[in-house]
Amino acid sequence: MNRYYLDTNILVFLLEKRSDEISKEVGELIMDYENLLFTSTVCVHELIHLSQIGKLHIKRKGKNADISEFSQWLDEMSIKIVPVTVQNLQTYSTLPLFDEHRDPNDRLIIAQAISDKIALVSSDRKFDMYEKYGLEFVFNRR
Repeated sequence: MNRYYLDTNILVFLLEKRSDEISKEVGELIMDYENLLFTSTVCVHELIHLSQIGKLHIKRKGKNADISEFSQWLDEMSIKIVPVTVQNLQTYSTLPLFDEHRDPNDRLIIAQAISDKIALVSSDRKFDMYEKYGLEFVFNRR
């Protein structure tokens, strides 16, 4: 049984049913019921924000999806939401700040995956910079 954190971009592809954006390898690990799937509260925060600004096209009852609907969808997909802990923040504080990757949300998601010792699945190529700091990274090659 393997454990995986799904980054925001993977969740967006799943929510918008854009299966062509998910590689065969990543699709197989998501569909393998032996695997445990997680996402960070940071990713859920990003989904809500994307919905509010109109960049995530999920409408329910004529309005943007809200947290209860995202939570229900994640539950239906067997993706558990994991809150950020003090230990995750400690790891975040020790990560180097790369000039080419300064996004605080991404860095917190990476720190959470490192400190929780769970592989992180993302389409963001820049995440591989953190492998030497303990990140187990699964790149979604689109």
